[in-house]
Amino acid sequence: MTDHHLRITGGYLKGRKLTLQKDDRARYTSSKVRKAIFDIVGDIEGFDVLDLFSGSGSFSVEALSRGVGTATCVEKDREMARLLRSNLSNLALDKRCLVLHMDVIYAVRRLAREKRRYDLVFLDPPYEAGFVEETIMALSEHRVGREEGLIVVEHSKREPIRTIPDGWCLEKQRSYGDTFISLIRCR
Repeated sequence: MTDHHLRITGGYLKGRKLTLQKDDRARYTSSKVRKAIFDIVGDIEGFDVLDLFSGSGSFSVEALSRGVGTATCVEKDREMARLLRSNLSNLALDKRCLVLHMDVIYAVRRLAREKRRYDLVFLDPPYEAGFVEETIMALSEHRVGREEGLIVVEHSKREPIRTIPDGWCLEKQRSYGDTFISLIRCR
């Protein structure tokens, strides 16, 4: 595997690079899509962010650069979690971001037991692997998102979100090629 890079699109780290592993299994969120997500979400200063299936951490790094208070990243793959920690350290963000190297559903349960709540949750599972709705339902069941919090789901257009938890609201959807961005409001 060789390394390549992704640029941060906003905030005080704008233009800085994240190291990515060139890996056929990995699918990185493009700078264009990340910028579009943050344009849609708007002001996030002071938010607490949960980044599930976080990979290289591009979403969390972008959020931290744009003023969120803290971030929690969950990544099951050992090499990706190592790369994530390295990226955070290289950008002096490691004190503001907790990295959990574990399964996402287990992490959601753990965070709920610890009474952690998040204003913004980013969910970017492997495409068409069946994780989208399972993870949304776990977030709802364990009440990890704060009331009026926002869940941002990056998913394949071939894997539509069919089930929204009771009381939650699908606010927006945008299409970027094969990628869909769905915004769900917690109630």
